[in-house]
Amino acid sequence: MSLNCIFCNKLVFGESGLTVPQRGPAHQHCYQADSALRRTFQCLDIAELNDDELRDLKDLVLSEENDRRRKQGMSAGNDQAVELF
Repeated sequence: MSLNCIFCNKLVFGESGLTVPQRGPAHQHCYQADSALRRTFQCLDIAELNDDELRDLKDLVLSEENDRRRKQGMSAGNDQAVELF
């Protein structure tokens, strides 16, 4: 097993190194830069979704937001109609 960073391919050693699960060793700053540039959420790589999957995800998120708003309104005693989009 190589101890080279999976991002910059330079030797990883000392406290600046870490292990990326299922990928290998990396420098902390290389891993943080990659994480900041990649569009991921909870291990879901959004950039890998096709257009249909992205639209489905958007619909699910909007539905969840509407449901949570409705539940908050009901707990506050407000009667709100279900929002359709």
